[in-house]
Amino acid sequence: MPCPPLPLAVLAASLLLAGCSNFSKTELAQIRQRGVPPAIVVKLERGHVLKPAEVIELTRRSVPDALIIRQIDDTGLDYILAKNDVASLRAARVSPPIIDALMAESDRFARNYAPGFGPHYASPYDDVIYGSDPYRYTGDATDGVGFSGYQGPRTYDPYVWRR
Repeated sequence: MPCPPLPLAVLAASLLLAGCSNFSKTELAQIRQRGVPPAIVVKLERGHVLKPAEVIELTRRSVPDALIIRQIDDTGLDYILAKNDVASLRAARVSPPIIDALMAESDRFARNYAPGFGPHYASPYDDVIYGSDPYRYTGDATDGVGFSGYQGPRTYDPYVWRR
């Protein structure tokens, strides 16, 4: 007799959700006991990226460095760490290993989405004589995914090779 589809769906959903967290239930309970805000605990449970203010809050609540670094290493960053972010982290007395982990992940993010690298549109029609492809993306890392947007069709310039 075949299994009804509902228990199989519940089982599959529970298996999918069980692998989302970077921390065990006891580690999450320890983090909650330190008074970490629920929004940050949810980010830790679901494996979301931490922002500098959240790292400062975790440090202020005396969450062990190893747990913060594990979250940073497992989830990475989706932004480039600015100088003022590093200054605010240092002013809040965040430990150097955590700042180093943030900087390493920030560098990884920048390398993946920098112009000329990562998921960029490339055209075989880029040419010295005919100019670049009229439907080309610029590959600027300003919007978080590596593209600054569609540039629109460009007019033909027969003297582009002279530039």
